[in-house]
Amino acid sequence: MYDMNTNTLSFRLSKKIFAVLFTAIVPLSMMAQWGTVRGEKPAEKMTSSGSPFVQVGFYHTGDFYKTAAGLGAGLMLNLGRTNDMLNASVGVEFIEYISGDPRPDDEKSKLSVVGSAGQVVVPAFLKLQLFRTSKWTKFYVGCGCEMGFKVHDNNKIKSYYVDNEILHNSTFAIVPIIGWRSGSVDFGLYYKHYTKTPFNHSIDGSKDLSKDKARIGYHLTCYF
Repeated sequence: MYDMNTNTLSFRLSKKIFAVLFTAIVPLSMMAQWGTVRGEKPAEKMTSSGSPFVQVGFYHTGDFYKTAAGLGAGLMLNLGRTNDMLNASVGVEFIEYISGDPRPDDEKSKLSVVGSAGQVVVPAFLKLQLFRTSKWTKFYVGCGCEMGFKVHDNNKIKSYYVDNEILHNSTFAIVPIIGWRSGSVDFGLYYKHYTKTPFNHSIDGSKDLSKDKARIGYHLTCYF
């Protein structure tokens, strides 16, 4: 039977996690972008040409939607300097999805949120850097796509989904983004729209990882 209370709890928990992460990351991101080392020149040490043309960094995303959330980590390669109008980036990331527990009440774990599935995704973006927001940062808008490939399903709960599969073998999404870029930090928000729902529906047709194709989330890259 569909547990409305668990669905509501999971959704509220996802919103709280997003709010906490967003509140924590924004100040840290701004400090990294605008901060200076006391008694020294800015740590960025920006040249007239901006940051290096090729940069590699740690890439992290988080998206939240109805009964589930996705948290990912990986690497991002960026082509283009901070002073260039156009930048391009491509990366690879592992994302773990968590969701409400679809099992009957007598089989549920004590936690209402469980690990559900994981996939490797390959994102690629073009970013148009519009204007400076400080001496070291630029605001940009961009758009890209993301291809995903399933790594695993949760064996404990996959039997409650159609064909014993929680996540489809492959996914494709269009991903518009906005953000703020400095020489070493890139932080922003994204909207992800899948061409088809990435998750199978549960057997009862009610409790699943969301029938929606749309996600919202944040992205953060810290360049080495």
